[in-house]
Amino acid sequence: MTMSRCGKIHNVMILENHLGIGGLEKKLYDFVSRIDRSHYRVVACCLKEAGRLRDPFIGLGVPMYERLLQNKYDALAFPRLLRVLDKEKIDLVYTLPHPNSVIFASLARRLGHVKRVVVSIHGTGGPMGGRMVRGYLKPFFGGVDRFIAVAEEHKRYLIESEDIPPDKIVVIHNGVDTVKFHPGSAGDDLRTALGIGPGERVVTTVASLNYYKGVDVFLNAAPDVLRRFKDTRFVIVGDGPERNALEQLAAELGIAARVTFTGIRSDVHEILRASDLFVLSSRTEAFPNVILEAMATGLAVVSSDVGSVAELVEEGKTGHRIPPEDAAALSRSICDLLEDPDTARAFGAAARRVVEERFRLEGMIAKRERVFEELLCG
Repeated sequence: MTMSRCGKIHNVMILENHLGIGGLEKKLYDFVSRIDRSHYRVVACCLKEAGRLRDPFIGLGVPMYERLLQNKYDALAFPRLLRVLDKEKIDLVYTLPHPNSVIFASLARRLGHVKRVVVSIHGTGGPMGGRMVRGYLKPFFGGVDRFIAVAEEHKRYLIESEDIPPDKIVVIHNGVDTVKFHPGSAGDDLRTALGIGPGERVVTTVASLNYYKGVDVFLNAAPDVLRRFKDTRFVIVGDGPERNALEQLAAELGIAARVTFTGIRSDVHEILRASDLFVLSSRTEAFPNVILEAMATGLAVVSSDVGSVAELVEEGKTGHRIPPEDAAALSRSICDLLEDPDTARAFGAAARRVVEERFRLEGMIAKRERVFEELLCG
């Protein structure tokens, strides 16, 4: 086994409050599954229950600690974490911006139980502004060595809205697995399961079903599309607290028969290959990984022009960007691409090239490893 440039294998802890199954967690899994094991040994620790990623992480051979925080006022949680850090001889903690994990990681570094701390931030505040990182965490920023932003616009947001020191921020774009996500066709069985009839056009969105993802805007755009293209199927992949309300909205709009709610799926790559067009109608985003997945699949994209979407979707080249919450503009853009499939295919082909050139998963992983190496060996 080879070692890093400073002559040792580094022990890295992935520290989180809970590991769900959103885009952020998927990127975390991609990173852990492909990190250079000749340089890094990975340990995972969830302060609460590990969640859906518990078994996948264990399947990678990653030691998993969980339930260190047994209730909101558990004074023994931090000492438990320190014992794990010491037992596993952790050199660097890599965490997401949950208050519990940021506070614990920062304090552990200041007390000398870990050498370095990296916080990866993948979101922004709400659509009306405001902070994502809690203000009371600012005193703990001194115990963080690097913050990872996912785009240049996202870095600007972290500086201006979150008061994070610019010299501590490094930009690392998300990357996508271009082998898993590639152009092609889906099987007839999948199309049938999704309610897609022969010759139907398929417009797909993939999102958590919450207010910020704007799936209601997607549904409100659908009636105008259906007036022009009656054979369109709208596929909504994901789940969340607003699912019942969204299903009710589809019924009120009279389009329920043309909408498929799939729930959470492990075959998103296949569903994208069954689609003609991808839509993301979010009210707020940082750097949406799902757009990368759609682009890698060779789909034209119509997206709200929020966050760092402009660094992904080039207007008139790989898709269309529209104002957030503008259902009329969304329906027009969808109709334009459904009416001109040659242009949609050209946009999709260009999107695939952009991903291959700039947003490959291997590049993201190499850049994160470089940050670790600089902090531990610099």
